[in-house]
Amino acid sequence: MRVVEVDGQYTEPLEVDGVDLAPGQRYSVLVAAHSTRSFNYRYNVTMYATFIPDEPGLSPRIFIGNIIYEQGAPFAQAGSYDGSFRWAQDIELHALDKEPALLVDRSLELVIGRSLYSTGQNLDHFNDITFAYPLIPALYTALSMGDMAMDERVYGPQAHPIVLRHNEVVELVIYNPNSVPHPLHLHGHTFQITEYGPTTPFIPTNATAVPLVKNNGVPAKRDTLVIQPAQYVKLRFRADNPGVWMLHCHMDIHFAMGLALTLIEAPDVLQKTQKVPAEMLGMCARQGSMTTGNAAGNNGLDLSGMPPVPTIVTRED
Repeated sequence: MRVVEVDGQYTEPLEVDGVDLAPGQRYSVLVAAHSTRSFNYRYNVTMYATFIPDEPGLSPRIFIGNIIYEQGAPFAQAGSYDGSFRWAQDIELHALDKEPALLVDRSLELVIGRSLYSTGQNLDHFNDITFAYPLIPALYTALSMGDMAMDERVYGPQAHPIVLRHNEVVELVIYNPNSVPHPLHLHGHTFQITEYGPTTPFIPTNATAVPLVKNNGVPAKRDTLVIQPAQYVKLRFRADNPGVWMLHCHMDIHFAMGLALTLIEAPDVLQKTQKVPAEMLGMCARQGSMTTGNAAGNNGLDLSGMPPVPTIVTRED
């Protein structure tokens, strides 16, 4: 198979034996047909989770399909998988548009974790902040708070807001010193994948840390990337799309457990260029939802009325 596209972004062709997809990821591959009709072939799709024990019929789930060249022809005997297949690695891919690695204006470190909180819940978090939606959607706060929209505090602490300046190049250095992989998805952008490495200096787990690998030349672009246990990744993107965008784990249970944050991108530009449709405001009115003010629907930094922010009691990872 030749990989030619990932997450909607064309790449220079790369020949591989297989592709490994996490939730939210997409690949396009080209497969050359054989020049003979002497054999038919089978393909295999295996759905699995490395952190779930094998259970027949549940994990892994194996699907076999047929590629028919000639009705009645025998099926070619496939060799057994011995671990030597070449799997697609996004760090090895190169963007077809040949855009070099962006020069970084700002670098942000994010550490994934899981903890027992004062609510009695085991929740996931970036930098000890477990995500929860504000009372007022962050987009409405960004549009209605004027100059104060540049102040991260108006969005509420559990939205985990990060305000970005228009057109700055942001590097995200994300550490996963835990035992579970996470497919991280960024809304509103594609990012360049420039580096993988072990989680040092963060506490490693029993998982085997990956070696340091850097992209040579033109990095690939995509919007969803798997960060393995005991691994860090470096991602770069340009903040050229004013709006309110989420970075979150694409495994629904981890998203629901709080592994997400909010990128508030260029609210000063957003206020000049975007307007909420009347239909959307009408829907909020019918639901009794406010559409102006800070995270609590108040003015300035008055967040009274917001639920209390839970605190970490015990770290799970």
